[in-house]
Amino acid sequence: MTLRPMPPHRTLALCRLARRAFVLAGMWALGGCVLWGGPGGTRHGSRPMMADVRRVLDVDEPSPAYFRARARLEVLGPELDAILIGLVEDATADENVRANAIALLAERRAAGSLDLIRRQLAGSASDVVRAAAARALQRFLPDSAGARNALRAAAGDPSSLVRLTVLQRLDVEDAPLVRTMVMRDENAEVRTIARQVLELLEARGAPLTRDARRDLRTSGPEDAPTIVFHPAWTDSLGGVQVGALWVEVRGAPSLVPLGQQVEVVGNVVPGFFDATRSVVVFEADREIRIRDLRTGNTVTLGPGVAPRVVPFTGGFVFVREVPGARRELGGDVTELDYEVLRASFSSTTVEVVGRITATARPEVRRGASPVRWMVVGEGAEGFVLRGPGITPFTLPGPVDSYPQP
Repeated sequence: MTLRPMPPHRTLALCRLARRAFVLAGMWALGGCVLWGGPGGTRHGSRPMMADVRRVLDVDEPSPAYFRARARLEVLGPELDAILIGLVEDATADENVRANAIALLAERRAAGSLDLIRRQLAGSASDVVRAAAARALQRFLPDSAGARNALRAAAGDPSSLVRLTVLQRLDVEDAPLVRTMVMRDENAEVRTIARQVLELLEARGAPLTRDARRDLRTSGPEDAPTIVFHPAWTDSLGGVQVGALWVEVRGAPSLVPLGQQVEVVGNVVPGFFDATRSVVVFEADREIRIRDLRTGNTVTLGPGVAPRVVPFTGGFVFVREVPGARRELGGDVTELDYEVLRASFSSTTVEVVGRITATARPEVRRGASPVRWMVVGEGAEGFVLRGPGITPFTLPGPVDSYPQP
């Protein structure tokens, strides 16, 4: 007898059936119940299957075993999404189950999950579930204004757990909100974390606020060194200032001068500390310099503007205009090309990592280059240089990729 090959569509169907049988068998091993038995299903999937998913997600401290079990669930496709939605909406379910279901829905970016998670953040009675929703919204932030606004609203949540979770997911544009939390939050831990977050956002390009003397001053603990900018010349309409930059150290007999011709646009001061507050990176006279406050030594890395810290790398970036590459586009609009360079706090080595283009317009900040107020923001693939009139640029991340001494 001659065997005929099976048609491709039947082969594919059988493969899918076999895979499903394998998954269901794995769930049997995980949960110990018969998935095909028992009463009928619900709109969120069969009751036995929901019970198995519930059992897998019922942990408060994820472990390797938990993630192995969860991986077996994830191949179920839309059926799993329906079950997860049912668990999240079940106010009687254990809050760990609901929180883990929210996390898994966000990772899968299931249809309708964003709206569901926003509703839980706004209305769940459980602090744990609301905190999980705040964490989950980070999955949607790069391309969702709704997710960003939901997080901002949750900065006023009555639970300090939720507020702390929100703080760690805010971006540079949220610096005014973080500053408000520093000043007004009733919880000391929240105020402390908010101040630390604000320091980092300022180093990434967030505008500073003026002190009682009308100087711009970096945030930080009262007993910590601060960077201060005093304008000698100001164009109030364009938000452009030139002046002196220095470091104030509490208890020290005098100031530590950094530069006299420092350009500031939009209250974004081109200077910041390292994590120990003993080294300052700053721009003066359109050069990038590093000052060691312990030794008093200053080194110059060469021409450049707009230094910005890159979080979790031990380094920073700045830009350097490409000579002769300016293009006049008409109407006093100018296009400029810049090299992006990276360096570390402890080395004089710099490395070119790419290019960006910036468009300066006379009606925006008196025609100043947009790199003056660009920020290091968070994108889908990591940290990016971005801002109005700038081509976004994804920054290199690993700590050891930055020049070392």
